[in-house]
Amino acid sequence: MKYEIIKDTDRKGFFIRVRSLNKAKHFAIHRTFLKRDKNGITQRHNITEHNSNEIIRSIQKKGITEGFIVVDNNDNVPISPRDITHKLQEKEINFTSTGHKLDHHWPIFSKLKDTGYSSIIRATLTLHQVCSSRCQFCSTINRNKKDSISLDEAKDFVKKLYFHQADFNEKHFKKYNNEYKKIHGSSIRLKGLILSGGGQPNLWPHFSEFVEWLSKLDIDLGLITNGFPAKVEDKIYNKFKWIRLSITPEDASPFYPEQKFNLQRIPENILDSDVTFGLSYVYGAWTSEEFLKRLRDTSLKWDVNYVRFLTDCNLGRTEQLKSHKELSKKLRNLNFIDQDGKNIDRFFHQLKFHGTQDEANILWDEGKCFLQTYNVFWDTTGHETNKKSYCYPCDSVTVLEEENSNSDAERKFNPSKWGTVTNDEVEKLYTEKWKKFFDPKDNCSACLFMKNNQKVKDLINYNYDKNKIKLDNNVEHINFP
Repeated sequence: MKYEIIKDTDRKGFFIRVRSLNKAKHFAIHRTFLKRDKNGITQRHNITEHNSNEIIRSIQKKGITEGFIVVDNNDNVPISPRDITHKLQEKEINFTSTGHKLDHHWPIFSKLKDTGYSSIIRATLTLHQVCSSRCQFCSTINRNKKDSISLDEAKDFVKKLYFHQADFNEKHFKKYNNEYKKIHGSSIRLKGLILSGGGQPNLWPHFSEFVEWLSKLDIDLGLITNGFPAKVEDKIYNKFKWIRLSITPEDASPFYPEQKFNLQRIPENILDSDVTFGLSYVYGAWTSEEFLKRLRDTSLKWDVNYVRFLTDCNLGRTEQLKSHKELSKKLRNLNFIDQDGKNIDRFFHQLKFHGTQDEANILWDEGKCFLQTYNVFWDTTGHETNKKSYCYPCDSVTVLEEENSNSDAERKFNPSKWGTVTNDEVEKLYTEKWKKFFDPKDNCSACLFMKNNQKVKDLINYNYDKNKIKLDNNVEHINFP
């Protein structure tokens, strides 16, 4: 993708602006960068007129993400996920997609093994591409804010996955459908739906009406947002199973009073309800120790269910792992996690990182993505022009930074590369046999969900005739695997 990179000064000081040269020209303001010395120690610095040319050269060489990490000398020290102090525990399993929840849906994989037909039990809708924030790590900076869908289109999409899919499985796959009913009390159909996209799905004009309609169905609803617009009535948030608030870099959010995230308005009914309310924070050059301490204090004041920390997924695998290592150290020093990487209180570190080409070749030996057998992500990119838009197997294709290549993360949804079906034909994902839309070995070697893919592969190969899968009843939010 092409970007405009300029340096300038405003009342807050010197900055470098990265602006997408696509139709909408979204941009991000960078005021800080990271510098790593020959000993591998990374420190945070302000961008100044004196060092700006060095940073721009780094951006031109390494792209708009890794370019803000300036290395004094060539740093060729290898790093492995095993080098990071981290312990997978219940919060990460309950509140993120680790693959553990897929056991609860084993009948659909037994069905897939025997018949070749998929079952879409989880979906995410982006609704539109509008966001008021200017996050440095934005995964869709190359989006077009005019790409929005209508209320009827959103309803039709859900109807096909909910009503039509249930009827289809009741008619054609009664054996597996009955097994599924024993666990979930319903036919095989859409069980969990997340509203996301553009940062703020609750800025979509039909948001409240759509949620009211959805609440009459037996679907667990999730919401991922950057904030809570005053024009949306607070009572609508009671309809959600969980809400995750993304805490953005404070200088990137125009609606933070005094540029302090903790001063933003949080609906009281969210804080006082049974809705699972969590915070998510991406660590990077914009992160100060003072901010992390304030985030801890605020999360205790709001009494949130969890705070998730992760790194910028636009980074390539090596830099991402190094960032995870730095993050783990900071979280341990501040007592967010203990010295073994275990959760303390409501805080956890999500160790999410890119895969490798060798892993991709082994995992996808048949050249088909496993996520598309149970999950669909409908993004609205291209909707303004084409009056329809594409579905994808997951939400993270936009940040696939291929290691040791000139291919930067696209930071937009590219249907020619990762698309499956258009929104008006979503039923083909379950009425037609599982097929290859693209080869993930070629298009997704940096996949962030290789463990989830492997879990599906294992479930497909499981001997259901001789064994029964033991379900962990302590796992929460099983309809969001």
